[in-house]
Formats: sequence, structure tokens, C-alpha cells
Amino acid sequence: MSTPESGSPDHRRYEPLVALLLAVGLVLITVGVVSGGALLRLDDRVLALTPGRGGGPRAAELVTLGIVDLATPVLSVAVLCAVTFAVCLRTGRWTPLVVAGPALVLVSGSVLLGKAVITRSAPDVPGMLGGDGSYPSGHTATALVCAGVAAELLSRLQPARRRLAWAAAATWTTLVAGALLWLHFHWLSDVVGSVLLATLVLWLLLRWPARLGARLEAPASQQPDGRPGAGGAGRGREAGRLGPLWLDGDRSGAR
Repeated sequence: MSTPESGSPDHRRYEPLVALLLAVGLVLITVGVVSGGALLRLDDRVLALTPGRGGGPRAAELVTLGIVDLATPVLSVAVLCAVTFAVCLRTGRWTPLVVAGPALVLVSGSVLLGKAVITRSAPDVPGMLGGDGSYPSGHTATALVCAGVAAELLSRLQPARRRLAWAAAATWTTLVAGALLWLHFHWLSDVVGSVLLATLVLWLLLRWPARLGARLEAPASQQPDGRPGAGGAGRGREAGRLGPLWLDGDRSGAR
């Protein structure tokens, strides 16, 4: 997910359409879960193709269990909070909180609301209580949002590694989703719905309409080495006071 400023006006024209498509996909998956039919049959087929807990190779089970444990929503949120505060300290600005805070509130509220409203039992797993509240998958949605926000924050420190950061976020989410399906902790539609939900949250906050990622940008009048840019010494001094510390190689030059 590129920065909002990097997109051309033509590309920005399609940003609301992307949000609409994500929302429509989420609604369709949710309706399919509630109404039953072909979607639930697909869930059953995927469940039959995966071994479940205690049914596959021991090594694979240990790996997938480890992934699920690491992706516990509480731990995911704690890691994102640590990354956010570290970036705040590194940059000398509190704007990363403006990105991480709303993202956590939106995804947590949406997942809890979905689980409360939609009655759906999880697959039967030996030694575990299935119960209701399987849809959507809190592990998947929280993992994607936390990894995505962390990727956005960290890529501001190292812009050249933006693609790598987002690729790592996508890879982690895929591993979490695959582990949940492998162990029969969730149905396929639980995971797909959560991916759509989390992607929609990230898109609405970072791209359209909120564009909170823009708040992480450094002032345009400051050069990467911390010296005043073409905007003049006056604006350079302003950038020196407000700009992030990672661009502040020599603040004395901006004063």
C-alpha cells in the first residue's frame, strides 16, 4: 500500500471504488455465512482437505500452533503498541498514535460486533471448546491490521524498504490464516471475511478517505539531511522544529 501522496490524481479517482469493492465483498461473505448454502459447502470441503489438530505431521502441528499463539490478538496489539511508541520516540512526534489508535479501535470493535451478532460455531477440534463467535476470525483481522500499521510506520523510517515491509505483513497474515485453517480453528469464510475486513480498515484509514498516513510525512521544506530546503530559511527553521528526528541529521543547520 503506497503512500497517499505517491498516487497520481488518476489513481486517486479509483480509491473510493476499491473501498466499495472491499465492503461489497465483506457483505457478500457475511450474508453467505448467515444464510448458508454454497459458501458453507465450500467451508466443509476445505475442512476435509486439512488435517486438523492432532491429524497431521507433528512438526507441522507444532509450527502452526506456534504461529497461532504468536498471533493472539492481545499479543499482536502489544507488539503494535511497542512499535508505535518506538517510532514516536525515534521521530520525536506523536502522529504515529493517530494511525495506530483508530486502526485498533476499528478492527477490535468490528470483530467483537461480528462475533456478538453472528451466531456461528467453530469447527470441532479435539480438546477445545468450539462455541459460538467463530465469524469473523479475530486472529486474522488483528494480525493483518497490526502488521499493516507496523509496516506503514516502519516504512516511514526506511522508505526504500516499503515493499519489503508490506510483503512481510502479507506473509505473516497468510501464515496466520493458513495455520488457523490447518488446525481447524476456523472456517475458510471466517478467514476470508476477516482479511476483507482488515484490508478495508487499512484502506479507509491510510488511503481513502482518512489518509492518516499523510500525517506521518515530513514537512516538504526540509531536506533529508535536516537542512532547509528551497522553501527558505524561515520555513527550514519551522521544519527543524516540527520535522521527524530521523530526518534531523544536523538540526543546527536549520536554525
